[in-house]
Amino acid sequence: MQERISEMLNHADTFIFLLGDLATLEALITFATNLDGTFAPAWIGYGNAFAAQEEVDQAMLGYRTAACLFPGCHLPTLYIGMEYMRNHSFKLAEQFFMQAKTICPSDPLVYNELGVVAYHMKDTLAHIPSSLSEMWEPTVVNLAHAYRKLKIYHEAISCYERALTLLNRNLHPCIQKTARVYDNEFVSSGSLVQDNFSAAITYYHKALWLKPDDQFCTEMLSLALVDEGRHGIDPKIEFE
Repeated sequence: MQERISEMLNHADTFIFLLGDLATLEALITFATNLDGTFAPAWIGYGNAFAAQEEVDQAMLGYRTAACLFPGCHLPTLYIGMEYMRNHSFKLAEQFFMQAKTICPSDPLVYNELGVVAYHMKDTLAHIPSSLSEMWEPTVVNLAHAYRKLKIYHEAISCYERALTLLNRNLHPCIQKTARVYDNEFVSSGSLVQDNFSAAITYYHKALWLKPDDQFCTEMLSLALVDEGRHGIDPKIEFE
């Protein structure tokens, strides 16, 4: 019975959700929970369906039921934290995210949400493990974005460059952001920091090589070249 319900949910609810037909999705998942009220994935889907409609109480009911039925799964706890964060209850959200991390310390999404909470609470951003796989790339990029907004540019660059090592495809956005940080670091520092313009120009060229029609990169490359000309070319660059 549970295998049939799981197969039904995996195919039907995703398709309906993408179509935006949340009423049908809600009816489908309610039907699944009625078929087997002890099936935790159905209750997680129940919570997700109501969360998409911003029905917090109903979403919480689904997640809490799933957490009781499947205490070894971190997802209900993680989603409860997300609902608290949606309502700006960051301390409560953090508590549930930490519980989720205890249950499953290898899920990148848990670290991502901890980072979001830390950013809003103006706390130290969450540290990520040293050994990462490709699935961590979005979390590392989001961490880089957070550092960039906080104007901690050296950390932002480090995270963007680390994300590049995890990517096998879609390199362009990350390279573009890295170039912008090199530009921003120079502009905000108030003094000339060697290699910034040169590094920015290098990354803009890489981004344009991947996406030649990127108008923003083209304009920023032109500005970086002008600025480098005004401040002088890095003496460490060798010309052939």
